[in-house]
Amino acid sequence: MKELDCRKQFCPVPVLNTKKAIEGGEKELSVLVDNAPARDNVKRFASNLGHFVDVVDEGNGNFRVNIAVNPDAKPLDADHPDSDAYAVFITSDKLGEGEPELGGILMKAFLNTIGDSQPLPLEVIFMNNGVKLACEGSEVLDSLSALVEKGVKIYVCGTCLNYLDILEQKKIGEVVGMFDIVNLLIGAPKVIKI
Repeated sequence: MKELDCRKQFCPVPVLNTKKAIEGGEKELSVLVDNAPARDNVKRFASNLGHFVDVVDEGNGNFRVNIAVNPDAKPLDADHPDSDAYAVFITSDKLGEGEPELGGILMKAFLNTIGDSQPLPLEVIFMNNGVKLACEGSEVLDSLSALVEKGVKIYVCGTCLNYLDILEQKKIGEVVGMFDIVNLLIGAPKVIKI
């Protein structure tokens, strides 16, 4: 079993190193990481590809992600069948520049309105200060919940949540890494950036 020491590496390096090892023909892989977001990113990446994953908590914030490569695994399919499909990429908790209060009002209105529009987005991806919208105290949590109920996927950047020290305040969405975000954006036929 090949061992990858990805401790002290920042997103997306642990996932990229795991991807490289799998593509290089490794059949069994043990990836060492030293934080929960890296653990979750590597686990999600390998699981989404259809590989067998087992996570071992080694204590002191260290985790071992054991991966048995599934020979029947298929590559991630980034194609969306609907040409009208789109993703919304939100990088701020305000819409537009200028008065912050107005930007907050506009963001709330945007998310309320997009939930009543057709077609709905496939996913809404939050990054940078945009992750604050998916956290406790956000005025748009109800709008985001309504989107989820309609089948829209919500993704929140784990690096951003950690940097802003608000990971524990996240209330909605799946925490993802840069590798996931890049693949979501590449796979969407259209992207609306806010």
